[in-house]
Amino acid sequence: MAYDQTLVQIRERSFLEILDLALVVLRRRPLTVGLAAIAGAVPFAILNAWLTQEHNLPAIVYLFLLLLEIPWATAPLTIVLGGLMFGEPPSVRRIVKTMMQSFALMFLLQFMLRGLLLITFALALFIPLRLSFLNEVILLERGRWRNVLRRSTVLCEPRGGELLGQSLAQFFFGTLFVLAFWAGSGALMQALFSSELTWEPTWNDLVGPRFHLAIWVAIEFFGIARFFNYIDQRIRLEGWEVELRLRSVGRILEDAKRW
Repeated sequence: MAYDQTLVQIRERSFLEILDLALVVLRRRPLTVGLAAIAGAVPFAILNAWLTQEHNLPAIVYLFLLLLEIPWATAPLTIVLGGLMFGEPPSVRRIVKTMMQSFALMFLLQFMLRGLLLITFALALFIPLRLSFLNEVILLERGRWRNVLRRSTVLCEPRGGELLGQSLAQFFFGTLFVLAFWAGSGALMQALFSSELTWEPTWNDLVGPRFHLAIWVAIEFFGIARFFNYIDQRIRLEGWEVELRLRSVGRILEDAKRW
């Protein structure tokens, strides 16, 4: 693994630094990252918009559906970021091939198991505590199915409480962003296209296109943050930063010997 030829600097980061890093990467690679996010989000956004408009989906059912869709909607983004991280941007063919090869595991663990944990509600805490990086393990590490849960647990267990707190923080920040985007864009549209300056939102506004757009922007952004959180955890557990520094010192010593 080429630790010295990576998309971002190899070092340990705090949660806020990871969020900042996600913004930096999005700004530097807007087209590649944006297209991957759109490819994952659009099918589910269309499905959810149809369900909420045509079938008056209850809020709790909509939330359950979103939590079930997140791993699938961020899968293309995870594969693309995995390639970009080490200087190997994946082709569309490779992305599709990886998703097809991982479909059985994704269905078993990110649909069946995840759905079961979410339904029981109390056991849903196991998702951030033990399964935070399940997408990355399935799609990037490509281990055998019987080792995937063990590997995910190894990655999450040392910082389980911290990962739970980060999940709650993501939910809080995401909710604030969605409400701010929805209210701000609604007021702007009212000012631009109506003579009335007051805006009285209705239920149709709440479940309209702007609401779904804001939700999926937040989901895909935190998908980027989750990937770099996964990288950060591997750096901590596997000593990437230490190895990189040792290699750097080794090169300096070799250069000194040449002189």
